[in-house]
Formats: sequence, structure tokens, C-alpha cells
Amino acid sequence: MGDTVVTQADIEAGLRSLGLGEGDTALVHSSLKSFGCVEGGPDAVIDALLGVVGERGCIVVPTLTLGSPESPLVFDVRESPSSSGLITETLRKRHDAFRSHHPTSSAAAIGCAAEQVTGCHGDTPCGLTSPYGQVYQRGGWCLFLGAPWSTNTMFHVAEEIAMPRYLRFAEFRDAVVIDEAGKPCTVSFRRYNCYQTGVKRDLSRMGPRYEGAGVVRTTRIGESECRLIRAKDVIDISVALLREHPEDIFWYEH
Repeated sequence: MGDTVVTQADIEAGLRSLGLGEGDTALVHSSLKSFGCVEGGPDAVIDALLGVVGERGCIVVPTLTLGSPESPLVFDVRESPSSSGLITETLRKRHDAFRSHHPTSSAAAIGCAAEQVTGCHGDTPCGLTSPYGQVYQRGGWCLFLGAPWSTNTMFHVAEEIAMPRYLRFAEFRDAVVIDEAGKPCTVSFRRYNCYQTGVKRDLSRMGPRYEGAGVVRTTRIGESECRLIRAKDVIDISVALLREHPEDIFWYEH
């Protein structure tokens, strides 16, 4: 962590300079330590985000549970920790947060339509009904707060639209999801199964393509390099590549 001190007001000003505003929906990928020293910690970042989008807006964060045991696979909506960083873990614990029920690729949201955004997460990680797909369909943004392009969850929505030949899924028929009321339910779902089957894909390769198209807004907040891009631009550019030149993003490991 750097010596730069960042306040909630600094973060709000930076977000507004990027163009995020009242009523917006944003999928946020984040690194708390990228800012330097944030007064108020992750709660200050969350409050800044909510303050900028206001009551009519919605903040969505990935709360992935990657690395959890898969035999048996048990996902507790209330207790299973997010592996996507401290900001996401803090947001999902808030009393007004809603979390989707996908056992490995859940997302949490706060704000207007948060319940609807998280309420219909299908069996695949990033289909159009998932919170990630919902951000796209609602005309939302993808915001990167010190997080690299390799964290771009929206790219996976593009993969599920384009269905490139390299895309692989593993199916689980006996996962247990424990809901907000503590009630367990056995579900079937799929997760991506690319690297496990020798398919390597490098999402960071998409960054220059978005930037080259002139659709990325950038600013610095404290020590954090921050980027904002329309979800539609991510999808349009990514789907075009996946349909025409998917080899630019993946390769097989022998």
C-alpha cells in the first residue's frame, strides 16, 4: 500500500470525472490497495460509488467463490466469502445487498433494481440473465478501480453470446445452495472448464482493443488507474473478435 491518502470525496470526484453519474448501473472490478491508503477503507469506496449513482442507480460486484471445494460443493449465499477482493466482500455483507445464487460465479448488488439484477442467475456463470448480463442489457457500465483488464467479467458474457469453439463447461448436478433464509436446495449448474481442459485464454489482450476503439475513459484516483467503459462496447468489440478471430484470445496448452 502506498503513502497516498485518499478520501471518499476524492473517489466521488474521480468517478464523476470519468462520467459515472446519477441513475447509472455499473459492474465494478476493484483493488482497494491500488488507491494507496483509503480513509474509511472499503466502506468509503462503496459509499462513494453509491453516492455517485444515487438512489436510482445500482452498483454490482462479482462475488466469485473460486477455489472452493467442489466435492461436495456447498454455497451459502449469506456466508460463502467472495474471492474477488475486500471491496466486494464488504459490499456483499451489507444489509441492503442482494446476492445471486450461482455456486461459483455469484454477484452482489446494492441500489435500484438490485434484487432484479441478481434474482435470475441461470446455470451458466455469465449468461444474459446473470447479473453480468443484466448490467449489459440495462445499458450499464464496466468500471475498473485499479483492477486489470484480466478481471473483466463482462468478457465472459460476450463468450456466452458468441460461443467460441474453445469454450468449455463442467456440469454439477448435486451442488447445495443455502439461501438467505438458511434453507438448503440441491441444484444443477455449470462453470467454465477451459484451463482445466488445456485451453488458455488471456483477457488482458482485449484491453488494447477497447482502448484502440476510443471507448475507454481513464483517470487516476490516488494511486489507482481507473477505467470506465460501456458494457455494450465491451460486448460489441469482444463478440466481433470471438466470431472472427478467437485465436487472438486463446490457445491450447499441450
